[in-house]
Amino acid sequence: MTISRSLTGTALAALLTASAAALPATASASGLYGGLGGVYTNFDDESNDTYYGTRIYGGYDFFGVPAVMRLGLEGGYTRTGKFEDNGGTDRYNNADIGLQGTITTLPLINFHGRAGYEWGDSDGAVFAIGGSMPVFPLTRVRAEYQDRNDFQAGMLSIEVRLP
Repeated sequence: MTISRSLTGTALAALLTASAAALPATASASGLYGGLGGVYTNFDDESNDTYYGTRIYGGYDFFGVPAVMRLGLEGGYTRTGKFEDNGGTDRYNNADIGLQGTITTLPLINFHGRAGYEWGDSDGAVFAIGGSMPVFPLTRVRAEYQDRNDFQAGMLSIEVRLP
């Protein structure tokens, strides 16, 4: 029992130290950011097919309260993997733009939500929730779930903020 508490205390201390070390790097970042990642898509049709694709995105946080929250505009481009459609193969190529709010209260992990619109091979509303954590100064790993007009997507990406 004592060893377990000691390990838990050590792990908690390491997490808090990492969080404190990450705070200065993320607090000094500007509002401009961008990222590139992979997406795993699940289509809303009778086949319920799943495929891998790519996503590139960028944004600007135009309002923020340090160590509390940021509000910004994000746009991106998503290309799904190939899927069967009416006897042939197809893929979705969609652009999107949305308003994003990010909670930055925790130094190590940020949580965000986005609501916007997509157009291209599928037009309609797009919603997303996710989180990110720093891996290097100004660089974060970001995971996100997107609910789009014709499919849902899970995304894992690398995000870079300009100093």
